[in-house]
Amino acid sequence: MGLLHHDVTLLNFGDAYPWQRKLSGFADEWIELTDISEANLFCAKKALKEIGHRLSDRTSRGITFIGNGNYHYVTYLLLSEINRPFSLVLFDNHTDAKLSDDMSGLLSCGSWVAEAAARLPHLRKVLIVGVCAKQNLDSPESHGKIVLWPDTGEPQKLLSSIPTEDVYISIDKDVLDRAFAVTNWDHGNMHLRELIVSLQTLVRQKNVIGIDVCGELPVPPADVWRHTDQLRLNEQTNLAILQSVLCA
Repeated sequence: MGLLHHDVTLLNFGDAYPWQRKLSGFADEWIELTDISEANLFCAKKALKEIGHRLSDRTSRGITFIGNGNYHYVTYLLLSEINRPFSLVLFDNHTDAKLSDDMSGLLSCGSWVAEAAARLPHLRKVLIVGVCAKQNLDSPESHGKIVLWPDTGEPQKLLSSIPTEDVYISIDKDVLDRAFAVTNWDHGNMHLRELIVSLQTLVRQKNVIGIDVCGELPVPPADVWRHTDQLRLNEQTNLAILQSVLCA
């Protein structure tokens, strides 16, 4: 049991992490992605292929910081690398499981969970923890694999609902109350301590084969000074998440 790989990878889609100097100090690897077009919110097939190619060249397979939540679909690519039965535990204020007919051919930050449930043969179950009460599942592609888990106060109960020993964890910081993170999406009300306890429970009692974190606030370089407190808050939360799983 435990976190199988402790290395840290930072993905650079929008220059979120150069401003987070303490977090950057933990990076074993950086992957440059700012030059890829048609990748923000909705990812075209060509862009997805290029992102997947660059990810495949990395040496790190432990904890991946993705950046802005607009790129959360990258988790789909990370999950597609797994070649044995596993469950996904997603901490998110949104289901990310809605498909739209007029967006066929595009993977998005709002559809990647449904795509993963439908297309990844080794994915047995998806548990979305802390999801907003207004969110629901309307996609047949889930095939019954996706479970909404709004209650965040019973990590042992969550643990008992996971059917596999191998688990992948994905975290969007918009699941947290704004006292602990600031993103460009609407927020849930999870306390950071609740998230930490759940993460440590999972790491101690399951084989955690990978973790990713997103939910950075997109800020143009010229405006960084206006958002110093928010960027510092996000870095503190990223460090708390990182330390909690490395030391569990």
